[in-house]
Amino acid sequence: MQIAKQWTVGGNCSGRGLLTTKPNADIMSDMKTFTIRDLDREPSTVLDAADRDGAARVKRRDGRTYSVRPEGNASAKMLSLPDFAKRRKAIFAKPISARQVRRVDKLIAGE
Repeated sequence: MQIAKQWTVGGNCSGRGLLTTKPNADIMSDMKTFTIRDLDREPSTVLDAADRDGAARVKRRDGRTYSVRPEGNASAKMLSLPDFAKRRKAIFAKPISARQVRRVDKLIAGE
């Protein structure tokens, strides 16, 4: 098995670069890759890797890959909502005048 190729100084390739071969892909990626069989037989291993690393890759036999990512902390619940009325008042403290409304309507209409 050939793992790497020699590259010339000028950036020209003397052969094919094999940066995506299996040995190099494992070195270059922090994300653990599992097979569909791993997901079927040991789902907790795949999910634990996703929790630990932030994501896990699942690869099908035909080469397609999928990413499994945790959605967030299931135990963290939102206890209160932000005060949206207060935010709206801070942003839109003073309503626009009727004259300004007519001007905006004309601009939207293309007049």
